[in-house]
Amino acid sequence: MNNANQIQTHYQSIAALLADHRLKQALDELGSFVKEVPEWDLHSQFDELQTAYRYMLQYFRRNVSDPQRERLHADLLRKTYALNERLLMVQMELISSELFYATLREQKQDARSLADYRLVFETFAEDMAMTRLLHQGEQLTAELDKLRTSHESAQNSLFNKVWTSPAWGTGMLEEARTFLASVLVPSNDLALFVSAVTMGLLQVFDARKLHYLFDACEHTDTQVAQRALTGIVLACLAYEKRLTAEPELLARLQLLQEKPDFTRRLLEMQIQLLRIRETKKADRKMRDEIIPEVLKNSRNINRSKINFIELDEETLLDDKNPEWKKWEEENAGLTSKMQELGNMQMEGIDVYMSTFSQLKSFPFFRNVCNWFYPFDPQHSVVVRVFPEEEQQKNFMVRGILASPFFCNSDKYSFCLTVNNIPAKQREMFASGFPGQNELPQEAEAWKQENASAEVINRQYLQDLYRFFKVHPRRHEFTDIFETLSFNFRDNRLLRPLLSDADARRKVAEYLFHKEYYDESLRLFDELVADGAVDAELFQKVGFCHQKTKDYPKAIEAYLQADVLKPDVLWTIRHLAQCFRLSKEPEAAHPYYLKALEMQPDNLALLLQTGECEVEMERYEDAFARFFKVEYLDGSSLRARRCIAWCSFITGKYDQAEKYYNQLLQADKPDVQDYLNAGHTAWVQGNTERAVSLYLKGCRAKGDTESFIDLLFKDREELERQHVSPDDLTLMADVLRYGEGE
Repeated sequence: MNNANQIQTHYQSIAALLADHRLKQALDELGSFVKEVPEWDLHSQFDELQTAYRYMLQYFRRNVSDPQRERLHADLLRKTYALNERLLMVQMELISSELFYATLREQKQDARSLADYRLVFETFAEDMAMTRLLHQGEQLTAELDKLRTSHESAQNSLFNKVWTSPAWGTGMLEEARTFLASVLVPSNDLALFVSAVTMGLLQVFDARKLHYLFDACEHTDTQVAQRALTGIVLACLAYEKRLTAEPELLARLQLLQEKPDFTRRLLEMQIQLLRIRETKKADRKMRDEIIPEVLKNSRNINRSKINFIELDEETLLDDKNPEWKKWEEENAGLTSKMQELGNMQMEGIDVYMSTFSQLKSFPFFRNVCNWFYPFDPQHSVVVRVFPEEEQQKNFMVRGILASPFFCNSDKYSFCLTVNNIPAKQREMFASGFPGQNELPQEAEAWKQENASAEVINRQYLQDLYRFFKVHPRRHEFTDIFETLSFNFRDNRLLRPLLSDADARRKVAEYLFHKEYYDESLRLFDELVADGAVDAELFQKVGFCHQKTKDYPKAIEAYLQADVLKPDVLWTIRHLAQCFRLSKEPEAAHPYYLKALEMQPDNLALLLQTGECEVEMERYEDAFARFFKVEYLDGSSLRARRCIAWCSFITGKYDQAEKYYNQLLQADKPDVQDYLNAGHTAWVQGNTERAVSLYLKGCRAKGDTESFIDLLFKDREELERQHVSPDDLTLMADVLRYGEGE
C-alpha cells in the first residue's frame, strides 16, 4: 500500500474485526498487511500467531479439554492487536508526511537513550546553582540563558523521542520507570515526559506506555500524577474495546479504586471534561456578544463630558457625575455580559480560548512539546521578557504569571506577545500600575491554588484543547474533543469507578445545571432505581422529562415529589403545566386552583388558570381571572390578549375589537395581534379592514405563506364563527396578491 489513507483504513478494519473477536478474518486481513513490509521479525510474529490459532482450533474441533483455552484466545487477540499497531507504524513511517511520522524519522538520528537524557536533567539544577555562584552581571545572564536554552533543547528532543517511539519493549519501560523515580529530575520535566507518553498513546495504542502512566499516576508530585491520570482516562475513552484484550491493565485500573483520593480525583476530572463542552459556548459568547459590545461602548463613551479638572477635592469626593449614571444605564447590557463571563470563569469554564487562540503563531509553538510544557517563570521565553528581578518586584507581572485562570500555554502566549509590543507599551509592565502593592498576597494565594489538583487538571485539559483545536497541523491528529464522549457513564471501563451514589449525583447535578437533560436524566433514573428517595430528586427527574417533552413521565415524577413533600408551589405549578401540555385541562385545573390558594395575587398564575379555563370552555371564570390581572396590572399586554381572544371566541366582538385596538396601538404589536384583530373584523363583516390587518401581519411576519399557515391554524375557530372553508381559501389568495389588488 502506498497511500496513507488506505493504510489507516486497513488498520481500522482489522481492529474492528478484533473488537468483535473475529480472529480468523482479522488474521486473513493482517496477512496482506504483513506482505507490505520487509521486516522479517514481523513476518515471524504473524506466522506464529497463525500457527498457534490453528492448533487451538484443532484442539477445539477434537473436543480436547483445555483449561487454558480462554486465556490463550485472549492472548492471541492481544498479540494480533499489537502486531496490527506495529504494522501501522512501520508502513506510515515509510510514506506519511504527517508531522508525527516526519518527527519519527528525524528522531531515528538521535542515538541518546533515556538514561542519557536523565543524566542531563538530573544535573540541571546543580548547573544553574553553580553558575549563579561563579558569575554575576551580564555574564551571569548570558550563562544562565545558555543553560536554559540547552535544557529546553533537550526537553524538545526527549519529548519527540518519547512521543513518536514505537511500541515499547520491557527495556524501554524500565528506563522510563527509572526516569520517573529519579528525585533529581525536575518535576516539570517529568510532567512533560508524561505528556509525551500520553500523546504517543493517543496516536497508536501501546500497552507498556499505559502501564507507565499507571506508575506515574501514583507519583508524589501532583502535576505529574494528574497528567498521568488524564492520560489513563483518555486512553480508556479512546480504546474502550481495545483494552478488553489487556487483562493486566484492566486489573490495574480496578486497583486504582483502592487509593484514598482516587474517586475525588476522577470525579473532578469528569466534571472538568464535561466543562470542556462549554468552551464553544464561551468562545461564541466572547466573539458574538462581549467583544462587539465592548467595541460599541468604547465608541460611545464621551470622555470630554467628564471633566475632573474643574472639580475641587470636596466635590470630587462627594458628587457623582450624572454622565456616569447615564453611561451605566446605557451599558447595562455590557455589565451583565461581563458579570456572566466572570461567573463562567469562576466556575472553571475556559473563557480565554477565543482570545489566546489568536496568539499561537509564534515560532515557540512550532515545537509540539511547548504546547504541553508546564508554565515556568524560569523558562528562557519568560525570563527574556520579565527578568527574575522584575518578576520579584513587579506584582502585576507576578499576578498574571501566577493566575490560576490562564492555562500554561496561554501564559507563554502572553509573554511572547509582550515581547513583541513596542518599548513604550512594555514600560507599563516594567513600572506596574498604581495600587499594585496590594497584589502580593493574592499572587501568593494564586500560587498555592495553582498547585491544587483541580487547577492543574483544568489547565492541562485546556492546554490539550488548544493543541487539538489550534495547532497549524491539527488536521493530522484525531481531535479527541470531537470524537470522544466525555461522559464516563457511557464507558464500560470508567463507569464502575464512579459508581457510588454521591459521585453519580454530583455528575447528574452538573449536567442538569448545564441543561443536558437527557444525560442527567439517565443518572437520576439510576439513582431512583437504586432506591434514592427525596422530593428534590423527583422534581428534577420530572423537569428533565418535561424539557424533553415526555409529559406523562414528568407528571409521574412530579406526583412522587408531591407525595414526599406536599404543597410545594413549584411542584404544583409544574404538575398543572404538564397536564395542560398533555391536553388535559380538567386535570390541570385543580392544581392551578391549589397554587392560587397559596399565591392568590400571582399574575402569571391567574393568567395560566384563566387560559386553562378557556380550554375547558369555562369562559366566565376565565374572564374573571383576566380582568383581575388587568386591574392589578393595567399595563399587562398578555391580560389584554387573553381578554380579546376570549371575547372573540364567545362572540363579544365589540369588546374584542376594543382590546385589539389597544394592542395594535402598543409599541410593537405582535403578529398574532394583527391576525386575531383581522379575525374580529372579518366575522363582523368588515372584510376590507380584515385584509388590511392581515397584510400588516404578513409584513410583521416577514413571509406571506408563513402568515397564511397561521391563518389556517385558526380554521376551526373561524368556522365556528361562520367563516366558510371557501372564504378562507379566497382570503389566502387575496393575501398572496397583496396590496395591489
